[in-house]
Amino acid sequence: MRIASPRFTALLACLGALAPAHGPAAAERAPQAALCGDGPLDILLTNDDGFEAAGIRELYAALRDAGHRVILVAPAANASGTSVSFTWGKVHVVRDPSDPSVFGVGVSPATAVVLGATALYPAGRRPDLVISGINDGTNTGSLLALSGTIGAALAGTMLLNPPVPGFAVNAERPAVPGQAQALPGDHLQQVARHLVRMVGTTRGWFCDRGQVTRATTVLNVNYPGRPLSATGGTRIASQGRTTDLKLAFEPSGDDTYESRRGNQPVAPDAADSDNAMLARGYVTVTPIRAELGGRDGPLRDLERRLGK
Repeated sequence: MRIASPRFTALLACLGALAPAHGPAAAERAPQAALCGDGPLDILLTNDDGFEAAGIRELYAALRDAGHRVILVAPAANASGTSVSFTWGKVHVVRDPSDPSVFGVGVSPATAVVLGATALYPAGRRPDLVISGINDGTNTGSLLALSGTIGAALAGTMLLNPPVPGFAVNAERPAVPGQAQALPGDHLQQVARHLVRMVGTTRGWFCDRGQVTRATTVLNVNYPGRPLSATGGTRIASQGRTTDLKLAFEPSGDDTYESRRGNQPVAPDAADSDNAMLARGYVTVTPIRAELGGRDGPLRDLERRLGK
Protein backbone atom coordinates (compact mmCIF):
# COMPACT_ATOMS: atom_id res chain seq x y z
CA MET A 1 0.00 0.00 0.00
CA ARG A 2 1.26 3.49 -0.83
CA ILE A 3 0.59 6.60 1.18
CA ALA A 4 -1.39 9.15 -0.81
CA SER A 5 0.32 12.51 -1.10
CA PRO A 6 -1.90 15.36 -2.37
CA ARG A 7 -2.62 18.34 -0.13
CA PHE A 8 -2.18 16.91 3.36
CA THR A 9 -2.44 20.46 4.69
CA ALA A 10 -6.17 20.42 3.97
CA LEU A 11 -6.58 17.10 5.76
CA LEU A 12 -4.59 18.35 8.73
CA ALA A 13 -6.89 21.35 8.98
CA CYS A 14 -9.91 19.05 8.94
CA LEU A 15 -8.47 16.88 11.70
CA GLY A 16 -7.72 19.95 13.79
CA ALA A 17 -11.37 20.94 13.63
CA LEU A 18 -12.65 17.95 15.62
CA ALA A 19 -15.39 19.24 17.91
CA PRO A 20 -17.93 17.78 20.38
CA ALA A 21 -20.20 15.17 18.86
CA HIS A 22 -23.40 16.28 17.17
CA GLY A 23 -25.69 14.95 14.49
CA PRO A 24 -25.25 16.26 10.93
CA ALA A 25 -27.52 19.10 9.94
CA ALA A 26 -30.41 18.31 7.62
CA ALA A 27 -29.53 19.28 4.05
CA GLU A 28 -30.39 18.46 0.46
CA ARG A 29 -28.28 15.58 -0.82
CA ALA A 30 -26.61 16.40 -4.11
CA PRO A 31 -26.64 13.34 -6.40
CA GLN A 32 -23.14 11.80 -6.73
CA ALA A 33 -21.67 14.22 -4.21
CA ALA A 34 -23.33 13.72 -0.82
CA LEU A 35 -19.90 13.25 0.71
CA CYS A 36 -19.04 16.83 -0.24
CA GLY A 37 -21.95 18.30 1.74
CA ASP A 38 -22.87 18.22 5.40
CA GLY A 39 -25.99 16.06 5.39
CA PRO A 40 -26.40 12.41 6.37
CA LEU A 41 -24.36 9.86 4.45
CA ASP A 42 -25.08 6.40 3.10
CA ILE A 43 -22.40 4.28 4.79
CA LEU A 44 -21.50 0.65 4.15
CA LEU A 45 -20.00 -0.65 7.40
CA THR A 46 -17.89 -3.80 7.54
CA ASN A 47 -14.94 -5.38 9.40
CA ASP A 48 -12.81 -8.51 9.55
CA ASP A 49 -13.66 -9.54 13.14
CA GLY A 50 -17.20 -10.69 12.32
CA PHE A 51 -20.57 -8.95 12.14
CA GLU A 52 -21.30 -9.60 15.83
CA ALA A 53 -18.01 -8.15 17.11
CA ALA A 54 -18.29 -5.46 19.77
CA GLY A 55 -16.28 -2.90 17.77
CA ILE A 56 -18.48 -2.90 14.68
CA ARG A 57 -21.66 -2.81 16.75
CA GLU A 58 -20.46 0.24 18.72
CA LEU A 59 -19.54 2.04 15.51
CA TYR A 60 -22.85 1.07 13.90
CA ALA A 61 -24.77 2.59 16.82
CA ALA A 62 -22.67 5.77 16.87
CA LEU A 63 -23.01 6.39 13.13
CA ARG A 64 -26.77 5.89 13.25
CA ASP A 65 -27.08 8.12 16.32
CA ALA A 66 -25.35 10.84 14.28
CA GLY A 67 -28.06 10.56 11.64
CA HIS A 68 -26.25 8.57 8.96
CA ARG A 69 -27.92 5.78 7.00
CA VAL A 70 -25.87 2.66 7.72
CA ILE A 71 -25.95 -0.84 6.24
CA LEU A 72 -23.78 -3.36 8.13
CA VAL A 73 -22.44 -6.16 5.92
CA ALA A 74 -19.56 -8.10 7.44
CA PRO A 75 -18.17 -11.64 7.59
CA ALA A 76 -20.24 -14.07 9.63
CA ALA A 77 -17.05 -15.26 11.37
CA ASN A 78 -13.61 -13.84 12.06
CA ALA A 79 -11.70 -13.27 8.82
CA SER A 80 -8.58 -11.50 10.05
CA GLY A 81 -5.51 -11.53 7.82
CA THR A 82 -7.42 -11.94 4.56
CA SER A 83 -6.20 -8.71 2.95
CA VAL A 84 -8.20 -8.01 -0.25
CA SER A 85 -8.90 -11.68 -0.99
CA PHE A 86 -12.13 -12.36 -2.88
CA THR A 87 -14.62 -15.20 -2.33
CA TRP A 88 -15.98 -16.64 -5.58
CA GLY A 89 -19.20 -18.59 -6.08
CA LYS A 90 -22.40 -18.69 -4.09
CA VAL A 91 -22.59 -16.77 -0.83
CA HIS A 92 -24.64 -17.56 2.26
CA VAL A 93 -26.21 -14.51 3.93
CA VAL A 94 -27.44 -14.39 7.54
CA ARG A 95 -29.94 -11.60 8.24
CA ASP A 96 -30.19 -10.19 11.75
CA PRO A 97 -33.81 -10.90 12.78
CA SER A 98 -33.86 -7.79 14.98
CA ASP A 99 -32.41 -5.36 12.43
CA PRO A 100 -33.02 -5.54 8.65
CA SER A 101 -29.93 -3.37 8.02
CA VAL A 102 -27.48 -5.93 9.47
CA PHE A 103 -26.09 -8.88 7.47
CA GLY A 104 -23.54 -11.58 8.24
CA VAL A 105 -22.04 -13.14 5.13
CA GLY A 106 -19.86 -16.19 4.63
CA VAL A 107 -17.15 -14.41 2.66
CA SER A 108 -13.97 -12.37 3.02
CA PRO A 109 -14.26 -8.73 4.16
CA ALA A 110 -13.47 -7.38 0.67
CA THR A 111 -16.17 -9.61 -0.80
CA ALA A 112 -18.62 -8.38 1.82
CA VAL A 113 -18.13 -4.83 0.55
CA VAL A 114 -18.88 -5.78 -3.06
CA LEU A 115 -21.83 -7.96 -2.04
CA GLY A 116 -23.21 -5.24 0.20
CA ALA A 117 -22.89 -2.46 -2.35
CA THR A 118 -24.21 -4.40 -5.34
CA ALA A 119 -26.84 -6.79 -3.95
CA LEU A 120 -27.82 -5.93 -0.37
CA TYR A 121 -27.95 -2.15 -0.56
CA PRO A 122 -31.45 -0.63 -0.85
CA ALA A 123 -32.59 -0.18 -4.45
CA GLY A 124 -31.68 3.16 -5.95
CA ARG A 125 -29.00 3.94 -3.36
CA ARG A 126 -25.27 3.36 -3.10
CA PRO A 127 -22.73 4.00 -0.33
CA ASP A 128 -21.01 7.37 -0.07
CA LEU A 129 -18.38 5.85 2.23
CA VAL A 130 -17.08 2.42 3.16
CA ILE A 131 -16.01 2.20 6.81
CA SER A 132 -14.21 -0.88 8.11
CA GLY A 133 -13.85 -1.47 11.86
CA ILE A 134 -13.52 -0.95 14.72
CA ASN A 135 -10.76 -3.55 14.46
CA ASP A 136 -9.63 -5.30 17.62
CA GLY A 137 -5.98 -4.25 17.43
CA THR A 138 -3.89 -1.85 15.38
CA ASN A 139 -2.99 -2.00 11.70
CA THR A 140 0.23 -0.11 11.10
CA GLY A 141 3.48 -0.42 9.18
CA SER A 142 4.03 -3.38 6.89
CA LEU A 143 1.03 -5.18 8.43
CA LEU A 144 -1.31 -3.13 6.23
CA ALA A 145 -0.74 -5.50 3.31
CA LEU A 146 -2.10 -8.43 5.38
CA SER A 147 -5.03 -6.79 7.14
CA GLY A 148 -8.59 -7.74 6.29
CA THR A 149 -9.74 -4.47 7.85
CA ILE A 150 -7.61 -2.49 5.39
CA GLY A 151 -8.52 -4.83 2.54
CA ALA A 152 -12.22 -4.27 3.07
CA ALA A 153 -11.87 -0.49 2.97
CA LEU A 154 -9.64 -0.66 -0.11
CA ALA A 155 -12.17 -2.93 -1.83
CA GLY A 156 -14.49 0.04 -2.10
CA THR A 157 -11.83 1.96 -4.02
CA MET A 158 -10.73 -0.97 -6.19
CA LEU A 159 -13.73 -3.19 -6.86
CA LEU A 160 -16.70 -0.80 -6.93
CA ASN A 161 -17.54 1.27 -9.99
CA PRO A 162 -17.49 4.17 -9.49
CA PRO A 163 -15.03 3.77 -6.61
CA VAL A 164 -16.04 4.66 -3.05
CA PRO A 165 -13.50 6.12 -0.58
CA GLY A 166 -13.38 4.97 2.99
CA PHE A 167 -12.00 4.70 6.49
CA ALA A 168 -10.28 1.78 8.21
CA VAL A 169 -10.60 2.08 12.00
CA ASN A 170 -8.36 0.24 14.46
CA ALA A 171 -8.03 0.35 18.24
CA GLU A 172 -5.03 -0.83 20.23
CA ARG A 173 -5.67 -3.09 23.19
CA PRO A 174 -4.70 -1.73 26.63
CA ALA A 175 -1.19 -2.79 27.60
CA VAL A 176 -1.53 -5.28 30.46
CA PRO A 177 1.67 -7.30 31.04
CA GLY A 178 1.14 -11.02 30.56
CA GLN A 179 -2.53 -10.62 29.76
CA ALA A 180 -4.43 -10.43 26.45
CA GLN A 181 -7.15 -7.94 27.26
CA ALA A 182 -10.21 -7.44 25.08
CA LEU A 183 -11.06 -3.87 24.17
CA PRO A 184 -13.20 -2.39 26.98
CA GLY A 185 -16.72 -1.38 26.01
CA ASP A 186 -16.33 2.19 27.25
CA HIS A 187 -13.14 2.62 25.21
CA LEU A 188 -14.90 1.35 22.08
CA GLN A 189 -17.66 3.89 22.68
CA GLN A 190 -15.09 6.69 22.92
CA VAL A 191 -13.39 5.55 19.72
CA ALA A 192 -16.71 5.22 17.87
CA ARG A 193 -17.85 8.72 18.84
CA HIS A 194 -14.48 10.24 17.97
CA LEU A 195 -14.50 8.52 14.58
CA VAL A 196 -17.98 9.87 13.83
CA ARG A 197 -16.69 13.38 14.51
CA MET A 198 -13.65 12.69 12.33
CA VAL A 199 -15.91 11.66 9.44
CA GLY A 200 -17.74 14.94 9.86
CA THR A 201 -14.61 17.07 9.81
CA THR A 202 -12.68 15.24 7.07
CA ARG A 203 -15.39 14.28 4.57
CA GLY A 204 -14.78 17.43 2.53
CA TRP A 205 -11.11 16.47 2.04
CA PHE A 206 -12.23 13.78 -0.40
CA CYS A 207 -13.81 16.49 -2.59
CA ASP A 208 -13.01 19.43 -4.81
CA ARG A 209 -15.64 21.91 -5.99
CA GLY A 210 -18.48 19.73 -4.82
CA GLN A 211 -17.32 16.54 -6.49
CA VAL A 212 -15.50 13.53 -5.03
CA THR A 213 -11.94 13.66 -6.36
CA ARG A 214 -10.17 11.29 -3.94
CA ALA A 215 -12.43 8.29 -4.40
CA THR A 216 -9.48 5.87 -4.43
CA THR A 217 -8.14 6.91 -1.01
CA VAL A 218 -8.71 5.30 2.39
CA LEU A 219 -7.90 6.99 5.69
CA ASN A 220 -6.37 4.39 7.99
CA VAL A 221 -7.01 5.47 11.60
CA ASN A 222 -5.29 3.92 14.62
CA TYR A 223 -6.22 4.66 18.24
CA PRO A 224 -3.69 4.06 21.04
CA GLY A 225 -4.63 1.84 23.97
CA ARG A 226 -5.44 4.69 26.34
CA PRO A 227 -8.45 6.95 27.02
CA LEU A 228 -9.03 9.56 24.33
CA SER A 229 -8.46 12.29 26.92
CA ALA A 230 -4.94 10.93 27.49
CA THR A 231 -3.84 10.92 23.85
CA GLY A 232 -1.63 13.57 22.30
CA GLY A 233 -4.29 14.45 19.73
CA THR A 234 -4.77 13.40 16.12
CA ARG A 235 -1.87 13.48 13.67
CA ILE A 236 -1.25 12.55 10.05
CA ALA A 237 1.36 9.77 9.90
CA SER A 238 3.23 8.06 7.11
CA GLN A 239 2.97 4.30 6.75
CA GLY A 240 5.74 2.65 8.74
CA ARG A 241 7.99 -0.07 7.35
CA THR A 242 7.98 -2.54 10.23
CA THR A 243 5.56 -4.62 12.29
CA ASP A 244 5.62 -6.38 15.65
CA LEU A 245 3.84 -9.41 14.18
CA LYS A 246 5.89 -12.61 14.07
CA LEU A 247 4.55 -15.61 12.14
CA ALA A 248 5.89 -19.14 11.92
CA PHE A 249 4.69 -22.71 11.38
CA GLU A 250 5.53 -25.58 13.67
CA PRO A 251 4.98 -29.35 13.25
CA SER A 252 1.77 -30.54 14.87
CA GLY A 253 1.66 -34.18 13.80
CA ASP A 254 2.32 -36.44 10.85
CA ASP A 255 2.64 -34.22 7.76
CA THR A 256 0.75 -31.37 9.46
CA TYR A 257 1.89 -27.96 10.57
CA GLU A 258 0.17 -25.27 12.61
CA SER A 259 0.68 -21.53 12.39
CA ARG A 260 1.96 -19.70 15.45
CA ARG A 261 1.46 -16.00 15.97
CA GLY A 262 3.76 -14.04 18.23
CA ASN A 263 5.21 -10.60 18.75
CA GLN A 264 8.65 -9.20 18.17
CA PRO A 265 10.23 -5.84 19.00
CA VAL A 266 9.37 -3.18 16.45
CA ALA A 267 12.49 -2.03 14.62
CA PRO A 268 13.22 1.70 14.74
CA ASP A 269 10.90 3.51 12.34
CA ALA A 270 10.65 7.06 11.02
CA ALA A 271 9.56 9.61 13.60
CA ASP A 272 6.51 10.55 11.53
CA SER A 273 5.44 6.92 10.93
CA ASP A 274 2.24 5.38 12.24
CA ASN A 275 4.26 2.99 14.42
CA ALA A 276 6.30 5.75 16.05
CA MET A 277 3.47 8.23 16.52
CA LEU A 278 1.06 5.63 17.89
CA ALA A 279 3.72 4.59 20.41
CA ARG A 280 3.92 8.23 21.52
CA GLY A 281 0.18 8.25 22.22
CA TYR A 282 -1.24 9.96 19.14
CA VAL A 283 -4.32 8.96 17.18
CA THR A 284 -2.80 8.44 13.74
CA VAL A 285 -4.39 8.99 10.32
CA THR A 286 -2.60 7.56 7.28
CA PRO A 287 -4.02 8.10 3.77
CA ILE A 288 -3.37 4.98 1.69
CA ARG A 289 -4.09 3.76 -1.82
CA ALA A 290 -3.77 0.32 -3.37
CA GLU A 291 -1.11 1.30 -5.91
CA LEU A 292 0.94 -1.71 -6.90
CA GLY A 293 2.61 0.03 -9.85
CA GLY A 294 4.25 2.96 -8.09
CA ARG A 295 7.09 4.93 -9.67
CA ASP A 296 9.41 4.80 -6.68
CA GLY A 297 12.87 3.33 -6.93
CA PRO A 298 15.77 3.36 -9.42
CA LEU A 299 13.69 2.72 -12.56
CA ARG A 300 16.42 3.79 -15.01
CA ASP A 301 18.69 1.09 -13.63
CA LEU A 302 15.88 -1.45 -13.87
CA GLU A 303 15.22 -0.47 -17.49
CA ARG A 304 18.93 -0.93 -18.22
CA ARG A 305 18.92 -4.37 -16.63
CA LEU A 306 15.85 -5.36 -18.64
CA GLY A 307 17.69 -4.32 -21.80
CA LYS A 308 15.48 -1.41 -22.72
